[in-house]
Amino acid sequence: MDYTSDIRAVAIDLDGTTLCSDGTMGEFTQNTLKLCRDKGIQVILCTGRSPAAAEPFRYLLNITGPMVYYNGAAVIDMPNGTLRAGSLVPPDIIQGCVDIALQRDIHFHSFLPGDWLVYQKERAETALYESRTGLRGRVVDMKALFGYGDGKQTGAIKGMFIADPAILDEVEKELDNRFDGRIYRARSHNNYLEVMAAGVSKGQGLSVALQLRGIPSEAAIAFGDAENDLPMAEVVSHFYAPANAIEPVRMRSYAVVESNDDEGPARFLWKLLQE
Repeated sequence: MDYTSDIRAVAIDLDGTTLCSDGTMGEFTQNTLKLCRDKGIQVILCTGRSPAAAEPFRYLLNITGPMVYYNGAAVIDMPNGTLRAGSLVPPDIIQGCVDIALQRDIHFHSFLPGDWLVYQKERAETALYESRTGLRGRVVDMKALFGYGDGKQTGAIKGMFIADPAILDEVEKELDNRFDGRIYRARSHNNYLEVMAAGVSKGQGLSVALQLRGIPSEAAIAFGDAENDLPMAEVVSHFYAPANAIEPVRMRSYAVVESNDDEGPARFLWKLLQE
């Protein structure tokens, strides 16, 4: 493939891929992605983050059009904020997740339509998540919020457990036993376990975003580092992983580039742009 002429879109994960470990986007990455944009290669955010948490980077790059948020649970046209596609996790599943979190005394939060972040109580993980994303949630009675009757939530965009990886291994098994076939779950970090509606994934969201942009999947490439990025590999022509990616992602990638802290994805793109 002659990348400079055939690639029309590049899908980028943020955390662990195009962001450094401190949560910032390096200057070289910024310049390279802007160059992609200027050369007519559309840059598509494909992130587990909410629109608000990803907005500083979208704004920084001055990129527009359908973007993939919440691991594919929402495809939103930016910057106007129009929802183009989305799926909600049913209320009973969110209630079940709250039960699991309370029984194990671990953190669980969910995002409501409108980008509202809610959780059962303040915990150490609450502050850590806020510092990482810049989002401030609110304490609610989540069991009641996702109950039944007038005024109750009809579902959540996604839920997330934050806990020790070994505990999340057990939570995954419990989720599968309770909700087999009704959810899509994935790790976005080793201590983040995200729960979305069945059929949701970054791959599905990216496929929708590409269709909305009029770009065939074979004219797109993608970069990702974690389990939740793997579905993108089923959509694009070539999927690349930074050296810091987990082993299953590195094994599935077409090639491994330098790490996120070395701005590997951007350095790889820069070389392609020079061809």
